[in-house]
Amino acid sequence: MAALRRYPIEPIRIRLVGGFTNVIFRVDTATDVYALRVDLHQDHSDADVENELAWLEAIAAGTDLDVARFERASDSSLFVYASADGVPGARRCVLFHWIPGRPLAENLTEGNYHALGRLSAGLHLHGATFTPPRPPLAWDRVFYWPEEVDPVVIFSPEMAHHFAGQRRDILDRAIAAAEAAFERLQPARAQTIHGDLHPWNVHAYRSRVIAFDFEDVTWGHPVQDVATTLFYERNDPAYTDLRTAFEEGYRTVAPWPVGYAGELEHFMAARSLMFVNYVANLQDDPSDYYEVVFPRLQRFLADWGY
Repeated sequence: MAALRRYPIEPIRIRLVGGFTNVIFRVDTATDVYALRVDLHQDHSDADVENELAWLEAIAAGTDLDVARFERASDSSLFVYASADGVPGARRCVLFHWIPGRPLAENLTEGNYHALGRLSAGLHLHGATFTPPRPPLAWDRVFYWPEEVDPVVIFSPEMAHHFAGQRRDILDRAIAAAEAAFERLQPARAQTIHGDLHPWNVHAYRSRVIAFDFEDVTWGHPVQDVATTLFYERNDPAYTDLRTAFEEGYRTVAPWPVGYAGELEHFMAARSLMFVNYVANLQDDPSDYYEVVFPRLQRFLADWGY
């Protein structure tokens, strides 16, 4: 309520929706529905959110791409900070318009992936022309998050027992293979990309696919963004058909950004490796995740670890 009083709306009902790194509340007024995003983990800086919202405004002003829309505060601020008794510190809040539909991840069809490919390509065309107001996160190496947000801990002595024997060899070889893919990129062609355009950050609603959660706006390359999008369903039985549909949709808007066989897989491996470290920071015991990810990295090396 403290945050919403800073906006030109009159809420009549507020409901907790849920969240993970952020908490989302549905806000109903007499005429509209909104989503109030309250920063929980505070992993992103004000500069990150300024980049996110500035790009969303530019997309809305210059394209017909279906992306999240937000409301500025009464004083025209992009976001507000609010506090309340029992809540540690002030929290950054953004008021979005409610996005209809359900996560695309819950409706994995070739038609939806074809539409997602078109949307992804449109975002890449616009991102190539958009300069963020603040220097964005740059995805130019495997462990690219700032040290204060996601410190690299997997090489510490305390973590050594997770990477004994064959796992250490898999880890070292996979890092070397992924880093080689970064070295093949052309820095001069880097641009603004979504950075986290996966099927849980897209809603499917009737014939629409709507992208949101632009918090991870990144300075990178379209091929990296595509790798992130396809990463999450790569073990789905329908993956080959979904990937084909995505590529066909993408090509109706822009040239396919993959430069060589295995390039997508190298950036998928880079994401897996980033998660190896992220989970180590997030969980007291990441063993269950490592039981899953290391066989996948081993298969990556067998197929693409040249």
